[in-house]
This record gives sequence, C-alpha cells and structure tokens, in this order.
Amino acid sequence: MANIIDYVRWRGDIPVEQVPLCEVDALILSYLSYMPFDGIVGDAPEGGGIPLAQAAMALLLANEQDGIDLAYSVRDDRMLLPAVAASARFGGMRLVGYVNRYDRSREEQFSAVTFLAGDTAVIAYRGTDGTVVGWKEDFNMSFEEAVPAQSDAVDYAQRVVAALGLPVMLCGHSKGGNLAVYAATFSDDATRGRVQIVYNFDGPGFNEKVIASPEFARAGAMVRTFVPQSSMVGIMFWHDGPFTIVKSDSVSIFQHNAYTWQVMGGHFVTVEERTSDSYFADDTVKRWMASLTPEKRKRAIDGIYAVLDVAKGRHVSNLFEVSNLLAMLRAAGAMDDQTREAVEEFFRLLGTSAAGAVPDFLDRTADGLRQRVIRREAQRALGGAEDEKK
Repeated sequence: MANIIDYVRWRGDIPVEQVPLCEVDALILSYLSYMPFDGIVGDAPEGGGIPLAQAAMALLLANEQDGIDLAYSVRDDRMLLPAVAASARFGGMRLVGYVNRYDRSREEQFSAVTFLAGDTAVIAYRGTDGTVVGWKEDFNMSFEEAVPAQSDAVDYAQRVVAALGLPVMLCGHSKGGNLAVYAATFSDDATRGRVQIVYNFDGPGFNEKVIASPEFARAGAMVRTFVPQSSMVGIMFWHDGPFTIVKSDSVSIFQHNAYTWQVMGGHFVTVEERTSDSYFADDTVKRWMASLTPEKRKRAIDGIYAVLDVAKGRHVSNLFEVSNLLAMLRAAGAMDDQTREAVEEFFRLLGTSAAGAVPDFLDRTADGLRQRVIRREAQRALGGAEDEKK
C-alpha cells in the first residue's frame, strides 16, 4: 500500500496553486519539521527564506558527509528528501522561521518551521524528540495548564502571522499536533482569525482544566485529528471532537511512525474503529489520571525525572548505558520518603487502572468479534442472493 513517499512521487508534479494542500500534504510538512534545519533555515519569518529543494539537499549532504541524523528513519528519510526536492509541489516551497529550542532548566523542548506554500503559510510544529527533557515535558502536560513548548507555540504563531499576514495552516505530528491545537486555541484574536485549519496527527490531548476552558471550545471547529488504528500516543489525555482513524501497515506503538500510514490518492486510507489494544491503553491512562490529583501527578513525575536526571546524557537512549543505570539505581535509593511514596502510588494506581480496564477491553474485543461475524454472514447472504440472480 502507498505511503507518503509514494504520494510525493504521484502528486509531485502538481503545484499547490493547481490543487490545494490536503491532509497528506500536511502530514508530510509535519514530518519534515523533525529535520535538523539548524544552519540551513534562518529564524526570521520575514524574507525570502530558502527553497525546500535546496534545504532537502543540504540535509542529505550533511547526513552523508558529517553523519548528521535526519528524522525518524534514515532509510526512509533518504527517499523522501530527494522526492520532495524534485517535485514541483514541494520543491519550490520556501522555509522561514526555523526555531529549535532546548532548555534543560525549564524542561523545554520546542521546534517549529514555516513553509510558504502558494498564498498559505504552513506552520509545522515538531513533535517530541529523543531527549529526556522532551519526554518529561510531555508528561508535565498532565498537570500543568501550559508547558513551555505550548506557550512557545502560541508566541511562534502570533509572530509568524504578524510578520507575514497570510492565511495560516497549523499542523504537527505527536506533541507537534498538540502544540498546533494549543496555538489555535490560545493565540490572540488577530492570529486565530488567520488560521484556516489545524491538523493534529496522533498528538496527545490535554488535561482536564485545558479541555474544559471556553477557549478550547471555540477552536474545535478548525481542528482535524488523525490517529492510526492502534494509536497509543494520540489517545493520551483528553480530546474534544472525533478522530479520523488511519490504516497503518505496522503494529501497536510503531504505527506512530508517519511512514506506516496508508495513502490512496490525496487522502488516507481509513477504518471505522481503533484496535482493542488502543482502547485498552486509552482506558488505562484515563483511569490512572482520574485516580491522581494534579499535585500527586506532579510529585510522582518530578520524582521519576529526578532519578533519570542523574544520568549523563541528553537523550533517552543514553539511559541504558551501564554507568547511567547504576547512577539511577543509587538515586532511586536516595529518594526522600514523600517522593518515594508518590512514585509508588503512581505505579500502583497505574497497575490498578490497567487491571480495571481489562473488562472493558474484553467486552470491546468480544463486541468487535461479534460485529465481524455479523458482517461476514451478511456478505455471504448477499453473495448467495447474487448467485441466485445469475
């Protein structure tokens, strides 16, 4: 089945002036926001910027010569970048306003870039990277009204709109989708008036206070949320509005990878229901969050992060080095009683939530099986009726 690389090769000869941007274009631009445009794209939204074709080739050269990482998958990235560079649809888009901010003290990981596509400015927010701080900031969303990246997202959208004065599309994958929705929700009236549509691709939701705010209610009509059928990330926390469920050719958490999403023509291949394991994960997280006050969530997450923070290294992958594992074990043993109690309660309630979700999981699985049997029997009956006609 086709994916976003196949889409670029299929529709790449049609400029956006002829066929307007669609949901698949938005996913591609959201994915490209993961690319390390440092030193390639400037941070000012004003000015001519750099063509995407030129930026893509610079990324490929940096990867080949200096071993610079690209985004999710080097193999797939090295097929996508030449395809967008060679296409009339993407190659001429100009990139401006690249921001990449990492602040360990503020527990902040934020990056965004703007694509000038015809008469539209597409603001693409980067999702969570591989840094420990990036993951900590995601969990902070469960108890904070606004984490630093969310405030950054609002400021960024307002700065771009003020500088360019163009109609705007906001988009992002993973945490980037959350940031796109947050920016559309809490930006000033002038900025929000320029936003045409918001694409959230498997981005986590929000805590109870944010989702209940009047600002959130008024932004809902602009938002389109897409999740893969076995979504584990996009179903986290609370959402307002329906999901469009996309068929993926991978399994479980690996469906979060945008390259696995199936495309047909200018749209995603969709299904009616998420898988049972996605519902199970959703039930577990919701039950866990309902069991802990925001204060207890904060104390537990801060305690866990304090243990991880003693490890040397900025990236999650560094945690599994032997010296870091030993350092974390020592830090865990040195926790004060109050923090240890919060962490233990955190995991106990998470386990209880998972166990409590099992009946719902089994009921939903059984109902899914019943529905499949009913559909199969109906198809057989229709087939038999057709045979009799012949």
